[in-house]
Amino acid sequence: MKLTWLLLWSIGVGLLGISIGTISAQAEPASLFAPILSEIRQKLPQGLPMRLPATLPDRSETLYPFVQSNDRGLQVYLAIDAECDRPSCSVGGVAVFTKAGFASWQRKLENAKAIALPNGIVGYYLKLGEGEDADHYVIWQQDGAGYVIGTDSRNISSQELVQIAASMASEPPIQ
Repeated sequence: MKLTWLLLWSIGVGLLGISIGTISAQAEPASLFAPILSEIRQKLPQGLPMRLPATLPDRSETLYPFVQSNDRGLQVYLAIDAECDRPSCSVGGVAVFTKAGFASWQRKLENAKAIALPNGIVGYYLKLGEGEDADHYVIWQQDGAGYVIGTDSRNISSQELVQIAASMASEPPIQ
């Protein structure tokens, strides 16, 4: 089952034991995002800073990013089909939300496990569902915004997901 990113719209570890270490900002997101940077800048709600990962795990399939936004935030979805332009056919993505848009995610934190991200940021690892069909997320707040990154458990491991989130938290924001 592909990750249904509609969750991003409807629901806004002990430590996990994953050490992030020092990650330096590369000052630009992974090249996968280059074709949509101007669209992100255009659709980003006023005053909301977007961070994108500097690196992503290697995949055999090509990933195609697409953007959706509203007044509560901006989501960048990743799909393996170049024609995909809706969350239901994506395999994961990253998002930034306003405080109001992030509120539903904050309510989920009681079921999440705290993790350490760079720059002293406390993030949370959240798994929704069971087995191979489970979706997993890393959620955190930074620069007055709420960030969410997620995919299903078959696409990447929890450690890889945390590393992608750490890369995002270290990158300078797009404004």
